[in-house]
Amino acid sequence: MKIRSLILVGLLIVGQSFAAEKEPWYSKQQVSQGERLFRQNCASCHGQNAEATPDWKKTDANGNYPPPPLNGTAHAWHHDLGLLRRTVREGGAKLGGQMPAFETVLSAEEIDSVIAFFQSKWPDDIYQRWAGRFESSELPSLGDIVVPANSSLTKLLRQRVGNAKIDDVQETSIKDVWQARVGNQYVYLLDNGKYALMGDLVNLETGRNLTEQSQGADVVETISEFSDEDLVIFAAKGETKAILNVFTDTSCPYCQKLHSEIGQLQEAGITVRYLPYPRGGKNGPGYETLRSVWCAEDRNQAMTDAKNDRFEGLPSGDCTQSAMIDRGYQAGNRVGIRGTPALVKSNGEKIEGYRPYQELIPQLLQQP
Repeated sequence: MKIRSLILVGLLIVGQSFAAEKEPWYSKQQVSQGERLFRQNCASCHGQNAEATPDWKKTDANGNYPPPPLNGTAHAWHHDLGLLRRTVREGGAKLGGQMPAFETVLSAEEIDSVIAFFQSKWPDDIYQRWAGRFESSELPSLGDIVVPANSSLTKLLRQRVGNAKIDDVQETSIKDVWQARVGNQYVYLLDNGKYALMGDLVNLETGRNLTEQSQGADVVETISEFSDEDLVIFAAKGETKAILNVFTDTSCPYCQKLHSEIGQLQEAGITVRYLPYPRGGKNGPGYETLRSVWCAEDRNQAMTDAKNDRFEGLPSGDCTQSAMIDRGYQAGNRVGIRGTPALVKSNGEKIEGYRPYQELIPQLLQQP
């Protein structure tokens, strides 16, 4: 039996002004407390001033990446406050890292102080770009109750969804309303789990879609599993003003169209990060070609050649790096990718389908 869905619709805020600089969300007191906690718990891996090590992009003998810097020179500023909190609390295993969980070591307030300390090390321009990209989180704070997925709260829900996985069960900012993830969808539980609503939960005062915000965090977390070395990256010309993640297939006509405009995106300060997503999986028309692209010595040139139907110079797809094609396909399925190109902004917001660069650039740079 399907759960009847109720979708709460509200006005969405489109666009954002960057005329005035945003003040830090944290206080000097938090930074001071965070410095002490960071050096007690984090500095041995991330450095006394969150600078990490010079070779943090190189894998060790076991194929693991060292802890990255948190001072604004790595990718920490690509994540919203909710994901930063969650990573400190739960550790880095879900992101493919080695960092331990600190939920039994640091309180919610202490975790915020740790984040405040390393964010205080970010250059002003990095902080402003982060603050402009991510609005303050309305997800439950770490002090709110999080229950096991097999609790009595979800007993009736489990009876209705069969073998579907239920996780991330936590109380929302609305009293007695709980959010649970079922697959890649969110369900809201009421009356201690007796009733369930499926759909978008929208704050009508702010126009913010809280469900999309949760989904965006999941997408960011999934994409963060991949290092730059795993992807095909076309870097921005000059300063990077925005990052666009693209699940792509070389056989997709609109993927080819998007790639033909990649120069315009780079000139506008947009870095494009390609993740492979072969339509149809191993039986898809682009599967073997994507394997060849990822095995090429120059992946960027190989990607360009493949998307222009120039296949004669591509290498064999039989190499270690070709395993990325299956990883990308699985990741795309986890976040609900249904076709290519699938465009994902750095905050996890999806842009469905191809967009011409004249439309895409303002959307990524959040210009009116």
